[in-house]
Amino acid sequence: MKNKILIPFFGLLALFLFAGCEDDPYPLELTVFDVRWYDDDLSQTQTVGDALTFGVQINTTDPDSDDQVITEWDFSYFVNDNFGGILQGDDFIQTNSISFDAEIFINNLALPGPGGLTQGDVVEFRLWARDNHGTELERVHRYVIEE
Repeated sequence: MKNKILIPFFGLLALFLFAGCEDDPYPLELTVFDVRWYDDDLSQTQTVGDALTFGVQINTTDPDSDDQVITEWDFSYFVNDNFGGILQGDDFIQTNSISFDAEIFINNLALPGPGGLTQGDVVEFRLWARDNHGTELERVHRYVIEE
């Protein structure tokens, strides 16, 4: 009697488990995230007189390019955990690939508060993107003022 009850139970359980499973969405691929430091003031340390260059390439990975598109992205910065601003970005887009190069002179960044950058201050550059399935990609690069 027990076997007759368990067989339909496990059959129904398996049906619910397999019917409720969806394929995981395809990830966004960060093909290139190249950061280069330029010691513009020749101090051999990370200072406000330096520059950074960024090379970025983000791609969708779904084999059907119509099923996955990047819908928004931004490249922004924070100073000591305070939002500084968006350097580049776009929303309400429908693309399978984003590629950009940026050159950032540290002393040209608008600061989120009064004063200037001093030793120990942290500047974080954040790359963020989202696709039409809500899948997100994020990468951060930290720059610490040494003198």
